[in-house]
Amino acid sequence: MKPFKSYWNRLAFVFVALLALVACGGDDATPTVAPTVAVAPVEAPATLAASAPVSESQPAAVEVTPSVAVEVAAPVGDGLPTLAAPSPLASPDAAIGVSDAITAATATPVCAIESNPDLVGYADMEARMGCPLGEATNDPVAINEFGTGPDYDRFMLWFGSEEQIYVLMPDKTWLAYSDTWSDDQPEIACNPDELDPATSPPLPRRGFGKLWCSVESVRLALGTIDREERLCQHAVVQRFEQGRLLACFEDATIRYFRVLDDGTWDMEMVQ
Repeated sequence: MKPFKSYWNRLAFVFVALLALVACGGDDATPTVAPTVAVAPVEAPATLAASAPVSESQPAAVEVTPSVAVEVAAPVGDGLPTLAAPSPLASPDAAIGVSDAITAATATPVCAIESNPDLVGYADMEARMGCPLGEATNDPVAINEFGTGPDYDRFMLWFGSEEQIYVLMPDKTWLAYSDTWSDDQPEIACNPDELDPATSPPLPRRGFGKLWCSVESVRLALGTIDREERLCQHAVVQRFEQGRLLACFEDATIRYFRVLDDGTWDMEMVQ
């Protein structure tokens, strides 16, 4: 019985082989070629990416976009974009130059001659008057207010060292006249309103009165007086680059008169 089984086994093998050949031969169909897909390398995004371990339930990378811009430049070569530093608005040298110009314009000048200590009560003296041109003097100075007080806006000043009378007009201009009065002349030079008696006040007297009577424009501009002329109890006069500064001390009051070279004047009172 063994040869018989061997025969049928061989026959079955041949039959299976023939079936395989028929299945593979058939029509000459073109084999299907699976297309090859070229995968281009993907560049890393500009934003920072936080790497995470690869797992079946989690993607390989999670992209994180910060909501607040970081303004710190990263070191060169670390793969991150580098922020350019903003250019300065002005160079340090230019800023220093502007500062020096402002300081030079507002600084108090350095003067070769010092201002008199009795004038220190006048605010910003050297900034407003410039440097002194000479030492101060204490020669006698006479003063007479004109018009109605107490806020007088017109004066006559007599500087004994010059023998000059300065007329300070209400429009803040001044005029200077020589003092021609002498002791042998009448104290009251005129009485235009025919006052009886002619007294001072309201009429100016001595050198002030003579000038007042002699120059009609002065008389009309100043009017009469309600106080008599007198000497400053203590007078300090100093010449400056802008003109002269007078401090007239009377009791507890100091009047600072600026008689400027541009033909103007002003007065400040300190009590």
